[in-house]
Order: sequence, then C-alpha cells, then structure tokens
Amino acid sequence: MKGDQKQYADLIKTENSTLSLENIESSIRHKNIRKHFEKEYGEKLYSEILLVLTHERYEPEKAKLIWNKITLHLDNLTKILDRNPGIVVATLDYLSNFQNSLLSPVLVQEDKSDFISETTTRDGLTQLYLKNVFNFALEKELEKSFRSKKNLSLLMIDIDDFKQVNDNYGHLEGDEALRTIGKLINENIRKMDTAARYGGEELAIIVPESTPSEAVLLAQRIREKISKIKFSSYSVTVSIGVCHSSLDIKTTNDMISRADEALYEAKQSGKNRVVVFKGRK
Repeated sequence: MKGDQKQYADLIKTENSTLSLENIESSIRHKNIRKHFEKEYGEKLYSEILLVLTHERYEPEKAKLIWNKITLHLDNLTKILDRNPGIVVATLDYLSNFQNSLLSPVLVQEDKSDFISETTTRDGLTQLYLKNVFNFALEKELEKSFRSKKNLSLLMIDIDDFKQVNDNYGHLEGDEALRTIGKLINENIRKMDTAARYGGEELAIIVPESTPSEAVLLAQRIREKISKIKFSSYSVTVSIGVCHSSLDIKTTNDMISRADEALYEAKQSGKNRVVVFKGRK
C-alpha cells in the first residue's frame, strides 16, 4: 500500500462506525476519504456529520444542502480571517447566525462559543479584536439587523492628541495608554458587543440590539471613564462618533463613513466628546 493510501486508510478507520471530528476534517481535505464515507454511509452521511458537530439530527436531503453551505462558509471564513478556523467553528457560526437553525449548539472539540478564536484574532497590545474580525462582525451584524429589524449602532473612537503622548513621554507610555484603554473598553461592553482596534489609536465598538440612546450612554460612559484615568505623568481623552442603523444604510461602508463623519465633527468641535451622526444636508 502506498504512503498516501495507507494514510487515508488509517484516517478512515473508525470505532463502531462512528465518525470522528478528525474523519470529518479529513473528508474536507481529501476527496478519497470523502468518497469512502459516501460509499459507507450512503445518503445518511451528512446527517451523521451534522449529528457529530451539533448533536442535532437533520433529514439526509436537508443535511447535504446545509453541509455544502457550511463548507462554503468555511472557505469564506478562511479568506477573511487569513487562517482556517476549523469546521466546528464554521458550523456553529453558520447555523447560529446565518441559517438560524441551531437552537442549542453543543461543541465536541474545544469550548468555542463564537466563530472568533481568541488567541489569533485579538490585538496583542489592547486585547481588542483585529480589524479583519471587526469587518466580518460588522457585516454579520448589519445583515442580522436587516433581517430582524433590530437596532445596530457603531462607535468609532479616537484618542485625542495621541501623537503628543508618544512624542512627550515615549512610545512605551503610549503603549500603556492603549493597553489600559483597551482593558477598560472590554470591561464596559456586553458579551454581544464587538470592540476592535481599527487602526493605530482608532478603536471601534459594534453595539447590536440596543436603542440609540443606550448606545450613546455607552459612548459617554467610556469617554468619561477614560478621561479619569491617571497615568504616570499625563492623562488622555477620547472623541467618539456614533452612527445608528437606518433605512438608507445599505452597507458596512455606509455605517463606517457616517461614524467617521461624526468622529471628525467631535474632533473639530473641541475633542473629548461624543457626536452622533444626524444625516447629511
């Protein structure tokens, strides 16, 4: 038996004819393994796969349709995150957030309650999510807002005069300011919110399923708490632009550009303040 064929045979072996997570992952990567399982399980293969991944039973025809969409979703996640998050994560994210058919997800691998893998998608300094995760999360939340007709808000945050901190006190002090602000933001948002380092000293928070007034209160609370932090020889403030979902917002770029406009107005009108996008004249 050739090396590759032996590897396939070893991977195909299962205990009591039960698919393992390794079997499922291997069937995605290797056509030979997938064909073997299709022959062994017949039309029930994809029902068995989803049973292993979710502990829920789907009819064979529906299971195959869902499985094809999950594998496409895995490809999309891999491109967006620039890494393969694994079939467990892709399955949970698709069924929970796109298919809306997974009522009580039970994972059989690691304790992953979201599609985001903490260790590779957070900024090492601030512990906020990276920009590519922010972009994906905002698109997902905007689509969900379209479907559910629930509110969605976006906060764009910029540290005022941050260059002066680096110039006057050094980059280590600037890093400490970013680290402390990131920690404060993570401590003051809900689990469903997504906070990210958008770039440099610019941060962002996606706030789903909150009224506009609640999102503004969050922005004000974060602004006030940051202004009260006492660093070694200085303090900092932030300006925040807020945009709420509306009928004329069609894309994530619409939300980001409007939150940025509000942020620019906050900067121009004196800094250390929250400004809400009111619409273009």
